[in-house]
Amino acid sequence: MRSNIEKSYRALAEEHRDIMSLVHRLEQHRSLVQLVPMLEELHALLINHFAHEQFPGGLYESLGAYGSTHHDELRVLVNEHCIILSSVRGVLERARLANETQASEILNEVAAVIKSLHQHEHREHSLAEKLLHA
Repeated sequence: MRSNIEKSYRALAEEHRDIMSLVHRLEQHRSLVQLVPMLEELHALLINHFAHEQFPGGLYESLGAYGSTHHDELRVLVNEHCIILSSVRGVLERARLANETQASEILNEVAAVIKSLHQHEHREHSLAEKLLHA
């Protein structure tokens, strides 16, 4: 089981790097200019990444193989995928329609989405580490 988690982790490592690189650029971004393409890219990357984590053979299946003790944690993580994707899509749509007077509000929403993504990744990594070292 341990090797399955490690294999899934390695397979997702490049996706994590790409997502976190984009997140870092978004954290530094201070205007609406070019925000929409960045949010579109984030949305697409997250759809792909979350699918790789959740679908058969993915990280979550490997984690779930450790028994039902951690199934509630996995359900929370899957639910967070839905919430994060919905949040990114929502701020993307608002950014498409926004003007400079709304820039601060939109950028605050982007910051909130990024914070929730960081928190999610932390919970996910913590669970995987806990199971790897059990």
